[in-house]
Amino acid sequence: MARSRSGGWGGRGGGRLGSGRTGVGGRGTAGDRPVRRLAGVALVLFGTWTASAGTVPDAPHPRFDRLHRFEEIEQLLERYARAYPDLARLESLGKSRGGRDIWLLAIRNPETGDESSKPAIYIDGNTHANEVQGAETALYVIDFVLSHYGELDPVTELVDRAVLYVVPVVNPDGRAWWFDKPSTADYPRTVIVPYDDDRDGLVDEDGPDDLDGDGVITMMRKKVAPGEGDYRLDPEDPRALVRAGPDELGDYLLLGREGYDNDGDGRIDEDPVGYVDPNRTWGYDWQPRYVQSGAGDYPLQIPETRSIALWALQHPNIAAVQSFHNAGRMILRGPGAESEPAYPPEDEKVYELIAEEGERLLPGYRKLVVWKDLYTVFGSTIDHFYRIHGAIAFTNELYAPPDDLDGDGKTTQQERLAFNDRLTFGRQFVPWHPVDHPQYGAIEVGGFRPDVGRVPEGWMLEEECHRNSAFVLYHASQLPLLRFGEPEAKRLDRGLWEIVVPVVNERAIPTVTAWARQNRLHRLDIATVEGAEVVASGVVRDRWLRRIDWQRHRPERLEVPGVPGRGARFLYFLLAPHGRTVEVRYDSLKGGQIRREVSLE
Repeated sequence: MARSRSGGWGGRGGGRLGSGRTGVGGRGTAGDRPVRRLAGVALVLFGTWTASAGTVPDAPHPRFDRLHRFEEIEQLLERYARAYPDLARLESLGKSRGGRDIWLLAIRNPETGDESSKPAIYIDGNTHANEVQGAETALYVIDFVLSHYGELDPVTELVDRAVLYVVPVVNPDGRAWWFDKPSTADYPRTVIVPYDDDRDGLVDEDGPDDLDGDGVITMMRKKVAPGEGDYRLDPEDPRALVRAGPDELGDYLLLGREGYDNDGDGRIDEDPVGYVDPNRTWGYDWQPRYVQSGAGDYPLQIPETRSIALWALQHPNIAAVQSFHNAGRMILRGPGAESEPAYPPEDEKVYELIAEEGERLLPGYRKLVVWKDLYTVFGSTIDHFYRIHGAIAFTNELYAPPDDLDGDGKTTQQERLAFNDRLTFGRQFVPWHPVDHPQYGAIEVGGFRPDVGRVPEGWMLEEECHRNSAFVLYHASQLPLLRFGEPEAKRLDRGLWEIVVPVVNERAIPTVTAWARQNRLHRLDIATVEGAEVVASGVVRDRWLRRIDWQRHRPERLEVPGVPGRGARFLYFLLAPHGRTVEVRYDSLKGGQIRREVSLE
């Protein structure tokens, strides 16, 4: 190895569309192939490739222009694990309240090391029951990575050096309910747990009702005498209602979504299923129901989030997190509440770098801070993983309807109806039709279907999945990637040597976030030397001035406060070697393990 000059060491140290919810793409089965390729978009990791391009004989080839029932997703995960036994490992993290498995698929290459010794990203979807396409997006990540391993260098490099932990469905009971029982675009959000919303001693007794038996929940309106209503028919399109003006007599009432007064308390739909919000029940900064609706009775009360949280404690290698929700085209990060501590500037820079790339990959998406740009959230997934585990965590709110047809930044009822008529050929809207209501008498039922507004049509879903997968894999590509720089060794008196070893992180995510370091969330990185007695050690603060932060105890086990993203940390060891070479080892919970032989010649 090259010897150092007599001076310093140079530089500074540290631097709903299928399976009963059918879109334009149609039904289809778990074995169907995609019907089209994405073209014309050169994304950072993928080029113009599509999912399911591999040739593994038994591999599933799901369609991504449709949604999948929970049972289909289970089958797909099992088939991925069977088709790719060397790369995929399937495990159940626990059971939902309804007895369904919370499945996790781990993607890694055991031949390049144990998964616990590699940096990892955790990815999930379908936390809220109604935010269904998050599962399809997570499934797309699985499909794309497995089917393109060995074909696309960025995918192969990622799987060889890191681990992807994917939970497509956090809320399996909620997904099953949304497909099979009365639901809307916004309902249910909850896990399926009984709760007495109206405090009448009964639980979940008054939710939406499918009055006309057509399998969907739409809206109710009633024709009344002029002056008795608040609305009138839109003269441009009688399918829509407009508020009566001050000089007009309204002759329609808008009664809300389909339902009736099931419990005789004079209210409709006031006690539906739940409500416990799985994105308000995590451990960090949980707040009770009187502060935040949906919080449950205590943190991690529900098995869905508790199972994941307990599993995550056993996987300290998780350095990045991505959670898929809908809707609004947002790339969200914490803090979730203004009362939370601000992010340290070092971590802010990492978040900004990744989110800015996300805005480029996802046209129309905006990078936002939850409490400042959206609303206050306590006890969320991303706050929990950042504040408890020190992982760089994002939530993507998928999709926003492209129905602003005149491009003026606003969407009118007429534009929504025109989108329905011209682009979905009437699929989205159920024509108004008469129904006899037990309380309201003769009414009309109709309006937009439950999947409209939050879930894209089939022909848009696949691109949403692809682009968001590209973002998540860019995020994963920024997991720490460590290597040793060129070490410098110098002979001293009395048989001692000093060596200075640079540890370089080639990617943006640090091995220890500033928040984790400040709050001692997990152990620091550890550097050791084999083949010598370590007399003294430290982390170099300034190589030119030879300023070192010395370790006071156990110099043989040097604690390093992480390697910054796209930076380096310089390690100093004073050694009494046993021979002519030593081996320097670096062990990082979130950055992996590396080693390097240093010659003492």
